[in-house]
Amino acid sequence: MKNLIFLSFLLIFGNLQAQPKVVSREDFKNSALTTQQLAKDYPGIIPDGAGRQSFNESLVKIIKATVSKSAMTNYVLNYTAYVNESGKIDLLVYGIFGAKVTSDFLRANLSDNLPANLIGWELKESGGKKFKFSGMFSMGRPVTPRKVRSGDSLIGTLEAARTQVDTLRIKGLHLNQLELTEVPYDLIYRFPNLEVLDLHDNKLTTLNLDMARLPKLKNLDLRMNQIGHDKLKLTRNKSLKILNLHTNGLTDFPDAARSCKRLESLWLGGNKELALSNRSFRHLRSVNDLNLYGCDLATLPNGLRKLRRLQVLDLYYNQFTELPKSVTKLRKLSHLAVANNQLTALPARIDRLKRLQVLYAHHNHLSSLPERITRFKNLYLLDLGYNFYSVLPKEILAIKELRELDMSGNNLATFPAPLTELVHLEKLHLRGNPFLRQESEQAYLPYIKKLESHPTEVYY
Repeated sequence: MKNLIFLSFLLIFGNLQAQPKVVSREDFKNSALTTQQLAKDYPGIIPDGAGRQSFNESLVKIIKATVSKSAMTNYVLNYTAYVNESGKIDLLVYGIFGAKVTSDFLRANLSDNLPANLIGWELKESGGKKFKFSGMFSMGRPVTPRKVRSGDSLIGTLEAARTQVDTLRIKGLHLNQLELTEVPYDLIYRFPNLEVLDLHDNKLTTLNLDMARLPKLKNLDLRMNQIGHDKLKLTRNKSLKILNLHTNGLTDFPDAARSCKRLESLWLGGNKELALSNRSFRHLRSVNDLNLYGCDLATLPNGLRKLRRLQVLDLYYNQFTELPKSVTKLRKLSHLAVANNQLTALPARIDRLKRLQVLYAHHNHLSSLPERITRFKNLYLLDLGYNFYSVLPKEILAIKELRELDMSGNNLATFPAPLTELVHLEKLHLRGNPFLRQESEQAYLPYIKKLESHPTEVYY
């Protein structure tokens, strides 16, 4: 079997056929090739000028179009593509995870149809070099095995919830991943001392909780259901601190959140139909952690500034080309995540976020930094990986409290020697920059040794 697979691989590298080879990770493991060998044959990284995100998306579009012929849903497909000097794919290795049913049909579909569909894909700015890159996407909701929570004060099954005698000692009720279509109120109200109610990953479309019957409830997890904006109701309370509504059917901030007078964390990521207005942020002054991950947002209304206690703002995987000015009005913000957007610049007055400690801005289109970022006195982690930096921004050298810097996957042609001046830097990430393959190790090793003498951990 190994010899047969190996022979098929030889067809690729001998250029005896024009079609790319598409193999599953299982078949790859049974072949004579290794990832180490391929890493030597395809040493490059994605050229910056090609636009990493755009051609990654174009490849995913082809794969999705191929697998759409399959009836399978609820899985994750990841892949590694090996691209030759002409910008064409030689080999694509894929894996399928989380499928409820056998993936044999999908594998056959990919093996039979994807090679022909990939013939037209080409990276025109490959620079005449071989390289590889990886990606992934999901279809539906990938299934993960349910783990039954257990403990002296926890219940993780419907049967245990029905038969539990000492109901007063139960603090956690975990009825997640049970494909519930209706909320089992009779079971929930049996436990008046509940602090955690986990109903995530069911098929609930509505929920109406009488919080007076759950006076100690602090954490309500409703993510990955189908609850609409006007289908969630919570009576007025002062106990709930965490409300997770990630991936539901919301179109705005739910009024139920305003009934929770001491709510601290509100997670609304994955609700892609959000249409926010200034009114959305009313009466949420106690919230200090707001998650809007993957909501396809391109802007935020000025009403955001009403969240005066906000410390953590997650805007990962949206469509921002610039950050709204309202973000810089959040004077207590300490953690800001704006990675995986389309930002070409950070706000000129970002220095207004005087308490900012952590800034994740990787996977954007940044090539410079605002001058006023040098005024930060508390920023200790700055992640600018996978942007368009060809030189190290001089502003970084003025951020004296910086402890961790990530410049991975940029376009640095030479080692950023000025970083050796940051004697307090504890971690530095430089993987995937051109200088690592264009310069000899002897050229940049002295700088690394100097950094490590501080000591700074250097990842390259």
